[in-house]
Amino acid sequence: MDWPGIWAGIVGFATIFATPLTVLAIIVGAIVLRWILLRIIKRVVNRVVTGVKKKHQVDDTRELSASPLAAVRVVQRTRSLGSVFGNAVTGIIVIVAVLLILYTVIPNATGAFALITAAVGAGLGFGAQNIVKDVLNGIFIVGEDQLGIGDVVDLGLATGVVEDVGIRVTQVRDVNGTL
Repeated sequence: MDWPGIWAGIVGFATIFATPLTVLAIIVGAIVLRWILLRIIKRVVNRVVTGVKKKHQVDDTRELSASPLAAVRVVQRTRSLGSVFGNAVTGIIVIVAVLLILYTVIPNATGAFALITAAVGAGLGFGAQNIVKDVLNGIFIVGEDQLGIGDVVDLGLATGVVEDVGIRVTQVRDVNGTL
């Protein structure tokens, strides 16, 4: 038997399919990592929500341990922040996977790609300042529990009862019923 010839054939075969297999491994790894991290986030959110609901159940003396409004606000805040973390995880994993795939397919293009990405990032940063500012403010509003469903607020242009609080949008209904 010609063992050096057999090994040379195996190495040649592996060399031909190395790039597609590496790209496939990156994609599968990214999907599995995203699934695991989203499960962890979902489990933490569900654990907090379940804990709030258990704590808020009526005991033998028929007294409530906490305000129903406080429990609703904790649940809403936890779900909103869980959604933000889930979207952030997905975005980061997609960006890293795309960069790894580009580096695998075209190893010498990463320097030029970094320059183009910096220019596009700067342009988007200046163009999307208000969106980024709104999202960051929304995270702080939800995280610090500055306002919640059922609160009466005066926002300058609108005064009314808060119906929904999200990261980007807060819905307020005024006394005339306008949302």
